[in-house]
Amino acid sequence: MGADVAVGGASNSSVPIRRSPTYYEIPAPPELDWRPYRSPFYAEYRREWDRRGSEGDPGEAPLHLDLDLTSRCNLRCLMCPRTWFLERGETSWAPGGPGDMDPGLFRETASEGARLGARSVKMNFLGEPLLHPHVVELVAYAASLGLWVMMNTNAVLLSPALSRDLLEAGLTDVFFSFDSPYREEYERIRRGASYDRTLSNIRAFMEAKEALGLRYVQTRASMVLPEDPAGRGRAEVDYVRLFRDLGVAEVGFGLPTVMGRDYAPLNGGLDFVCPDLFRRVFVFHDGVAGPCCGDWERRLVVGDARKSSVSEIWKSPAYERLRSRHLAGAFAEVPACLCCSVPYLSTAGGDGGGSRGGAGRHAAGRRP
Repeated sequence: MGADVAVGGASNSSVPIRRSPTYYEIPAPPELDWRPYRSPFYAEYRREWDRRGSEGDPGEAPLHLDLDLTSRCNLRCLMCPRTWFLERGETSWAPGGPGDMDPGLFRETASEGARLGARSVKMNFLGEPLLHPHVVELVAYAASLGLWVMMNTNAVLLSPALSRDLLEAGLTDVFFSFDSPYREEYERIRRGASYDRTLSNIRAFMEAKEALGLRYVQTRASMVLPEDPAGRGRAEVDYVRLFRDLGVAEVGFGLPTVMGRDYAPLNGGLDFVCPDLFRRVFVFHDGVAGPCCGDWERRLVVGDARKSSVSEIWKSPAYERLRSRHLAGAFAEVPACLCCSVPYLSTAGGDGGGSRGGAGRHAAGRRP
């Protein structure tokens, strides 16, 4: 994946694109656009991503794998569910305690997913993937399968040497989580991180990407917006300026999920279908599989990659029942879905997003 050959035109719009009702993005300017340098298969993959979500068609296998290399993290960010659970002594998110995915399990799951037709893999869920001792090796393995290899990172551990190793291994998409353009606010939110050092790491990554001539590599910086809309406007402008100056292609903004808030009353009466049920599966560091990036308490387990194949998990009775409930307009009958923030944020989040199956039915999803 990633032959550096131009195949299409660049995006030149500075108008925000709402990728889902809970997330919007400032697209890359022409000089930073990575899409023209990707294979035409990438555009086909994204079309299929959108089609599955809008039509409620799971196909025969997942289109995308989320494999959580580790549930460990080097930060305790204020808005992170992992932090929230740790501070309350909750263990449901990692019943055996935080840990790393066995490299053999990663290889087996990724290779079967690729054989079945998966096009991409993201290397994390609740943890910081750069903490995994074999992260470079596993990126290389996933790339060797022909997968687009994606990673969210807080970039605190992203040294110049590691940046180059990851890029040479085949990392195709990196999403920097950096939650304020202002030093004091950033360090208040991302507890344990240094604003200047982390920006230096991101700058070094961008320089390594440029030196290697990897124009097809996608870079994105994203932040969770403050809950109060009054605090957003200036921060958005300064955030875009900060990362454009570093050469980062896209800049994204997500609506906040407030941990501890009961979203069930806010979701009452909504007609909601989650499109991610039809295109991706999550495998946590210990092999337990789920359908959702927001089911931190593992209430929607659909299988176990240590005991079942990817195909068996994808077609499991638990996963099929969950899809059927959503397609029948009965997401609220699933307690974990009723308590999710995404249905509510899909209606409160503004002007974007998809709909399917009738007026008022919202398909939110979260972009990998």
